[in-house]
Amino acid sequence: MTKRYQFSILIVINFLWIGAINAQSCNCSKDFNALDILLQKTPAYKDSKAAYQKIFQNLSSKLNTITSDYECLVLLNKLALAVNDNHINVFGMPESKGQHMTNTTISLDSLKQELSKRPFKDIEGVYKLPNYVTLGVYKHNQDYLGIILESELENWNSGEIMYTLIPYGEDLMLAIFGQQKNKRMVAVSERIKNGMFLKLGLRKNQDIKPYHLAPSRDSLFIRKELNDKTTYIKSGSFNSFYPVLSDAEAFYKTLENSLSKENLIVDLRDNTGGGERNSDVLLEILTQYSANNNMFVLINHNTASNAEQFAVKLKKLPNTKILGDKTQGTLTYELKKNISNPLPCGKFLGIITSKRHKEYLPFESVGVTPDMYLNYDSDWIEQAVKIINRQSKY
Repeated sequence: MTKRYQFSILIVINFLWIGAINAQSCNCSKDFNALDILLQKTPAYKDSKAAYQKIFQNLSSKLNTITSDYECLVLLNKLALAVNDNHINVFGMPESKGQHMTNTTISLDSLKQELSKRPFKDIEGVYKLPNYVTLGVYKHNQDYLGIILESELENWNSGEIMYTLIPYGEDLMLAIFGQQKNKRMVAVSERIKNGMFLKLGLRKNQDIKPYHLAPSRDSLFIRKELNDKTTYIKSGSFNSFYPVLSDAEAFYKTLENSLSKENLIVDLRDNTGGGERNSDVLLEILTQYSANNNMFVLINHNTASNAEQFAVKLKKLPNTKILGDKTQGTLTYELKKNISNPLPCGKFLGIITSKRHKEYLPFESVGVTPDMYLNYDSDWIEQAVKIINRQSKY
């Protein structure tokens, strides 16, 4: 063996040894402190500094109890929640493929039996998503855990903790869960209502239809003449980039000078936002229309970001009523640049905002409240038409 070859072997061994030492020393505290530095640079931190510092101290005291990557990810997301900016989350790295998951030691049969007794409107209970999983959701300390009771997915097994639900804001949950195919851990804002995960689709009773969702999910822009007095339009995205922007502009062009009926239903359900480059065009059309006609706007939990800002603007227009349920409460801050920030241990990614729309701060983690709530047991467009018909009698 040559000296050069021996030297190369020593370099490789030394590199691997240093890597192993770094892996062992790279614990949750390192990621926690790195995330803290990132959060303190955000506009949201300036708006919630005092509350954030109190939560930071409380979570810091729990770092020595963290024994798994999964627990660390949950703790990091709790720290992110402390700045009251719903665009900020912590995800697993794209290539993580589920190494953050953990299993329960609870008897699944006993858990299913107990949860099946819970009242229908309780958060705790047994939920199912067909061709996906049956999930048992129960309260654990201040959070809720979602345990797989039955799985129809290749990558998921019974007994795995698939969800952690962290209550925050006004009746909101931060759902931290593993994606269907690769188990990558992500986090989204969720509400559980009427036995349903309003965004993610899990339901206690499969016979209940998701009336709160917008129709024709594959079609972003729709116009229908419902009767001789009412027109319906759906605006499913305010994406400000092509090709969606060009589709939106073409749709809005068809609305100009053609909304002649006295009632208009504007459907913003499931519109997750975009930008004013798109939404301002529609706002101008609706502002002109509402001056002399009646407008009814449908919103739901999946109405988010710029679509929520849009709903706030519509609330101020004359002859306008907002119908449905509260929006997502993700409208004050904006993802602009350098949004993806890998944390030091290489396991997690912090999604960070860099722009503020302070006028919307009262709606953050609350949502835009409708003037009239619609119920979840019948079609929301039909409910809107009935409201219009009642109103026209007076």
